[in-house]
Amino acid sequence: MSHAGTVVSSPGVGTPEMQSRRLQALAESGHMFAEASTDLPRLLNLVARRFSELVGEAANIRLIEGDQLVPVATYHPDAAIDELLREIHDKTPLRVGVGISGRVLDTGTPYFEPELDLARFTQNVAPAFVPIFERIGITGMIVVRLRARGVNLGYLSLFRTGHTRPPYTTDDLSLVQDLADRAALAIDNSRILASLEQRVADRTQALEQTNRELEAFAFSVSHDLRSPLRSIDQFSRMLEEDYGPALDDKARRMLSVVRKNARQMSQLVEDLLRLSRLGHRAIRPIVEIDMREVVETVIEGLRTARPDLAIELKVGELPRALGNVELLRQVWTNLLDNAIKYSAKKPRAVVEVAGTREAGELRYTVTDHGAGFDPTQADKLFGVFQRLHSDAEFEGTGVGLALVQRIVARHGGRVWADGRPGVGATFGFGLPERGPAR
Repeated sequence: MSHAGTVVSSPGVGTPEMQSRRLQALAESGHMFAEASTDLPRLLNLVARRFSELVGEAANIRLIEGDQLVPVATYHPDAAIDELLREIHDKTPLRVGVGISGRVLDTGTPYFEPELDLARFTQNVAPAFVPIFERIGITGMIVVRLRARGVNLGYLSLFRTGHTRPPYTTDDLSLVQDLADRAALAIDNSRILASLEQRVADRTQALEQTNRELEAFAFSVSHDLRSPLRSIDQFSRMLEEDYGPALDDKARRMLSVVRKNARQMSQLVEDLLRLSRLGHRAIRPIVEIDMREVVETVIEGLRTARPDLAIELKVGELPRALGNVELLRQVWTNLLDNAIKYSAKKPRAVVEVAGTREAGELRYTVTDHGAGFDPTQADKLFGVFQRLHSDAEFEGTGVGLALVQRIVARHGGRVWADGRPGVGATFGFGLPERGPAR
């Protein structure tokens, strides 16, 4: 297309009433474009239709892809002309920098031909476009640049296709330019959003693949470690049983240390494997949980495992919660086991369990009156391998509280801890009353 057309650098505006209608149209269109910006194809079709309705009649959008201007949306209220435009006009290739669109994109000055002489016009356009322009009978044309954030996106063209409506006016041109600015920004936003969504999808896929590989690695390592650890423990026990009388006290003590360390290492492997699995495990099923019943079951299991356990356990009212019962049972097991362990050296060991409902959150606490800890170190407690007491004082792997934090976080909750050395500690966790995100 090479017809010169008419250049209007500063189009005027009409009466106050027309200005009011124009502002209303701009506001409504801006809202409609923004609302549709999450779906680029829908947005492009909406833009074409909106221009056709407000200014008329045929609307066509082409966007830059490499060195081509690719048609992405076309609309005409007459179904026959709409189909014709899509079949012929949209299938005609157009290079960037050629003809009318080239000048509009290069200069930013709109092409404005309110009353078009079709015979003269068709002599100056690309031959491929002549048949379609003749068949639909173009009587006027506006072409404006679509540009956002300093980058040309493409152009939008409008055609009058008959004499039933008056010629385009400078007010029409002013409205088209303002609408084009809003449309271009919405199109650019939509592209950015689509790009971000694709990047997130790609990274999610890569992360899932990495997680699968890590899980496979964890299973492999745990299997490779557990087998020799079991052998060390079993052979050490066989030595004690078969050759115990022939061993002196030092040898028996060394075998005891070997067995103890092998069991501790085996437990550490199990804990790490459990922590690894949790990272990929879906929080399903989600059910309503009687927390008091879960706590009492955990306490019964701890007493069974330690028949000589001399500790007073006080369980208060615990609000019911929504979550995965098996995972939350693990939380209670770890917290209660910790409380009992760190209270064992007290002459009178007491552990208290309590719960409240506050501001949409279900809060549960386990309080002991045992060894306690320095409260300034509380932020370290829920990290993997973070321990504030030596293994000589209290055995442990340093994974239990990290597992608690991970499970609670997967439920959309939080954890906390408070303590004083020699006085005791309180460990708590909060869960959203509505349950974890579905």
